[in-house]
Amino acid sequence: MGARVSIGDFAVMSSLSRKALRHYHDIGILEPVHIDAHSGYRFYDTSQVDHAHIIRRFRFLGMSIPDIKALLSTEDTKARTEIITTHLEQMEAQLQHTRDTVGALRELLSPVQAPADIEVRVEPALAVWTIGTTLETSEIDSWFTVTVRKLRDAVAAASGDQSEVVPGGLYDRALFLESSGRASLFVPAPQSARPPSGIRAQLLPPAQFAVLTHSGGHEGIDRSYAALGTFTNEHLISDQGPIREHYIGGTRSEPTTFTATEICWPVFSTTPPQE
Repeated sequence: MGARVSIGDFAVMSSLSRKALRHYHDIGILEPVHIDAHSGYRFYDTSQVDHAHIIRRFRFLGMSIPDIKALLSTEDTKARTEIITTHLEQMEAQLQHTRDTVGALRELLSPVQAPADIEVRVEPALAVWTIGTTLETSEIDSWFTVTVRKLRDAVAAASGDQSEVVPGGLYDRALFLESSGRASLFVPAPQSARPPSGIRAQLLPPAQFAVLTHSGGHEGIDRSYAALGTFTNEHLISDQGPIREHYIGGTRSEPTTFTATEICWPVFSTTPPQE
């Protein structure tokens, strides 16, 4: 034990305000060694200063109160290391997210420029296996992951190979306009095979698109959509049909990690596409 000090002195020594010290006392992570029965004044011990500094630093780094409480209440070195390591990983992920966001904001300082590699393409009729549903935009990521895996597994079971599978998606304009609408994922149908339960066989009709290839993952794809939409509306005639995407580069071990996404914006053509 060290010397007993008032809450005022302890606030100076720990760089924690009176309000913070009272809060940490109330939640049980930094309790005074003595409370005067008549005045209610709190007194701390100088040996608690390091304890207070640990709390202040981890709170500054965004660690939750329950995690700090668990960290300070255990003598298990492995458990402490796990708590700190988990928090550091969360900080690194947040830092990367911040860097990505800063990069995206810097791009917003300059106008959207339509890349030179936008092409107008006629997609022929295509027999597919498809899964569709109506959902909220907030549900798309989790639904997408489950559905892509289900389609790839179905193709592998039917053909024995899924290495060349390029999934695609169709997204109604309502998903963009109303944050709720119809979404479908599809894969080219294996020859001479019937789709399993829960998957529907369908023939996608021929259609014409303006196509832009967005490199990498989903990060920044909004800018690619903006560039493609700008080009389409300035140089072509935009069709209000569903947006189509093709997901390139997925593997059996990482079926939802793609090297590129083809964004296909439907356009009107004076020449009907050939069947």
